[in-house]
Amino acid sequence: MTGDSPPDFSTGNAFFRHSQTASAEIYTNDLHEALMRKNGPTFWKCWRSKFESTNKCVEVDGCVDLNTIADKFANYFSNCFSCNNKEKAESLAIEYNTLRPTYCGLPPVADLRFDTQCVSKVISVLKRGKAADIDGLTSEHILFSHPVLTVIITRLF
Repeated sequence: MTGDSPPDFSTGNAFFRHSQTASAEIYTNDLHEALMRKNGPTFWKCWRSKFESTNKCVEVDGCVDLNTIADKFANYFSNCFSCNNKEKAESLAIEYNTLRPTYCGLPPVADLRFDTQCVSKVISVLKRGKAADIDGLTSEHILFSHPVLTVIITRLF
């Protein structure tokens, strides 16, 4: 309703339509403002409040026990995977298992050394509120972890 004259609410339907339009404009404006300010956490908080349901599913395939549900998911997704060539997969597994006990890594290269200070500096500037990686780890996991993690990461690299 962008006209100069006030809307006519003589019928209930007109009032209801105006309420729906005003409501849509409000959350659209809120989302737009958060996006324009490049404020990611505010944008996603607004998004979740407008579009995501707070109703949680407590039953999966007729089961309510969490362990049974987890087992059903595990069985389903493990059955989705299939090897292209079972013989090749088995030969690669055997080759890997024979080479693993004698593996000692590559020799260290002098110009690619990491020190603990460098790794801790990189960790300290990680941005918060970003999406998790494939293992479900976020930057917050590393930022708020024990300080010994910096030493471990340095040793790994």
